[in-house]
Amino acid sequence: MGDLRHAIRNLLRSPGFALVTILTLALGIGANTAIFSVVNAVILKPLPYPQPGQLVYISSQFPKMGFDQFWVSPPEFLELQERARSFSSVGAFSTGQVNLSAEDRPRRVPSAQVSAGLFTVLGVNPEAGRTFTPEETRPNGAPVAILSHDAARSAFGSQRDIVGQAVEINGVKRTIVGVMPPRFDVADHHFEVFLPLAIDPANRQNRGSHYLYLIGRLASGATIGSARAELETLLANWQQSIAGTPTPGAAPRMVHTPDQKNHRLRFDPLQAQIVGGAKTAVWVLQGAVVFVLLIACANLANLLLARAESRHREFAVRVALGAGRLRLLRQFMTEGCLLSAIGASLGFGIAVAGVRALIAAYPDSLPRSADVALDAGVLAFTAVVALATGAVFGLAPLFHLGPSAMSMALKEGGQRSTAGGRHRLRRGLVVGEVALAVALVIGAGLLLRTVMNLANVDSGFSRSQLVTFGVNLPGATYTKSDQVSAFYTRLLDRLGAAPGVQAVAAMSGLPPARQVNANDTSIEGYKAPPEGPFENVDYYQTASTRYVETMGIPVVDGRSFLPTDAQGSAVVLINQTMAQTFWKAASAIGHRVKPCCGDTIPWFTVVGVLKDVKQGGVDQKTGTELYFDGDQLGHVLPTFTVNSMHVVLRTALAPDALAGTIHREVAALDPSLPVVKLETMDDVFAEAIGRPRLLAQLLGLFAGLAILLAAIGSYGVLSYMVTERRREIGIRMALGADRGSVMQMVLTQGLRLTVAGLVVGLVVSFGMNRVLATLLFGVKPTDPLTIAGVVVLITGVALLACYLPARSATRVDPMIVLRDE
Repeated sequence: MGDLRHAIRNLLRSPGFALVTILTLALGIGANTAIFSVVNAVILKPLPYPQPGQLVYISSQFPKMGFDQFWVSPPEFLELQERARSFSSVGAFSTGQVNLSAEDRPRRVPSAQVSAGLFTVLGVNPEAGRTFTPEETRPNGAPVAILSHDAARSAFGSQRDIVGQAVEINGVKRTIVGVMPPRFDVADHHFEVFLPLAIDPANRQNRGSHYLYLIGRLASGATIGSARAELETLLANWQQSIAGTPTPGAAPRMVHTPDQKNHRLRFDPLQAQIVGGAKTAVWVLQGAVVFVLLIACANLANLLLARAESRHREFAVRVALGAGRLRLLRQFMTEGCLLSAIGASLGFGIAVAGVRALIAAYPDSLPRSADVALDAGVLAFTAVVALATGAVFGLAPLFHLGPSAMSMALKEGGQRSTAGGRHRLRRGLVVGEVALAVALVIGAGLLLRTVMNLANVDSGFSRSQLVTFGVNLPGATYTKSDQVSAFYTRLLDRLGAAPGVQAVAAMSGLPPARQVNANDTSIEGYKAPPEGPFENVDYYQTASTRYVETMGIPVVDGRSFLPTDAQGSAVVLINQTMAQTFWKAASAIGHRVKPCCGDTIPWFTVVGVLKDVKQGGVDQKTGTELYFDGDQLGHVLPTFTVNSMHVVLRTALAPDALAGTIHREVAALDPSLPVVKLETMDDVFAEAIGRPRLLAQLLGLFAGLAILLAAIGSYGVLSYMVTERRREIGIRMALGADRGSVMQMVLTQGLRLTVAGLVVGLVVSFGMNRVLATLLFGVKPTDPLTIAGVVVLITGVALLACYLPARSATRVDPMIVLRDE
């Protein structure tokens, strides 16, 4: 307590020093705490299920088609349940969205169709009510549903009273049988409504329809390694077990089943699947803030060395009077830890505000974002960082406790001392600060280049002045294709007549981040080679007649849809990639294709080739795409309907200016329909690159802070050196040295430190190439333009930081200095 009181008195006597130290620590520790809370939630914290390490994500693979992770078909799910002994249970689900008729307004919310066993696999019970029974997940089962905790609270104002009530979901009255506990989710999909997944165990015919996600729980004593080993045995025998042993002389019957070569199954830990590619990005952020904290500590160490320089006579007198080094060390550590504790407390507040702002600005850019919180683990991390930081820079005054330093301090009366070792330490700290700043700024520059490249990717259409929103027509209400077609025709006509709207169209899939369709498609005259490409199209797009013109997609060959196509023969459009994949250099116009599946489906004639449009991700290769005329499909295929469509309007008006008109026109046709996600197409693309944008912005912020701290460190060291060499500079000027030579001398000293830091920083940044390369797009980790820009920036900042002390050195009056001596 005596040391603590003494430390407080010392800090109160130096309020400026204390304030700078606390603020520097608050920024460094606050940034580390905020990012560690993300690391903790996304990577370190177990999933919120009982024994989460036993949960395995199960998907399929089609290597020859380029699908490393694909869905699983219902027959494959049923057969895996029956055969895999490594799993105690396996559950299935599919994703989607539903219209939820809430008390205040209709809503469009994420939904899942789940098997009865999925909740058992996850080991989570509802907070109210029950889960689905096996009978409810059979065809023609009872119309029931389960709500998430948030959906029950926000849409209906309670969690328990809603159980047993009937709620309209997608036009069907369903009885709510349960409400899940707070923060319950499945594979980070943010579901709000759970519906029964209707699968008939006796029907194993639809083997090629892959649309299920599977999660399995390992049996007692099983590991993911043993499960994978068992899988190889299952894959080797799966085909024969379904097709049966062929009769002698007959060709073997081929059935679409998993096998060891062309159609594998894949097992991954569920947590690794959820985190995915975000793991590298999150660790890069944590490394960046550690760099910032190291720079801050180096700055504070320099500051403490300078402060200790003014107290070295005090230290010498105390040692001469019998104070031991351990006694003084304890006092130094107390001061350091006191400063760190205050800085950490302020930093924790900064972290709270930073995390809230981060989640509000980028709610969907990080996996498990709902779990990001400043909990006890994060608080413990903050305390450890604070104590470690205080201990490290609290050791700085030890350089003044050597016997030679004590003796010199007493002889010189506290005026000067030899400090070669301390000077070398200060210079080394500045070099380290500059090096860390260089590595950070290069990383930030590369990521900023990545975001610019992603934002400027050729989307294949003119996305400026486009506004979009979604509408879903419940299948229970809109049962016939002519009803669906009539609704969208009337809606497009109404919106097209609205003031400020130049053109309007509708489409089934919204670029640039759609899920792949991968539909088998017959292509007339094409025979797939053994290695592919196979008769499969990545994306089906159903669009209204004026879609191409509204979107501004260039027609490469042939024509776009015409109004006369609606009642004419079956025609389609394709993209450039599909034309090049299946027809190579020949023209695709006039060739015919048949979408999957069924003998009654007619052949469609290709009448146009469109420029490639980004569909599966801004940074992904363009897949094959087939466009159908939605106005025509109702006549060609009377049973075919596309109930969910994205409406796009070409207009100079902002979404807010159009919101009233859009809501009014949709409500005029059907007041039960919600308007989903009204936004500009530029906003849609910005969301598609949300994670790299978040990473670039945060890394840029940390890099800016690093540059500032490094500049302050350089300025501080040079200022101290100028002050210490004031007598020498005065003598030089008295002997004839001009101001230019003095300034050059000081600038040279500063720039030597900067150059050394640049060299070390470049080496560090090259060492991070392998990590950064996985996060970049359109730029290499050794990009010379970025590196040159960073060198110029750091050198410019260093020149500014060195110029001020150099200018101060030129103003030394030799007469005053010599008189003082």
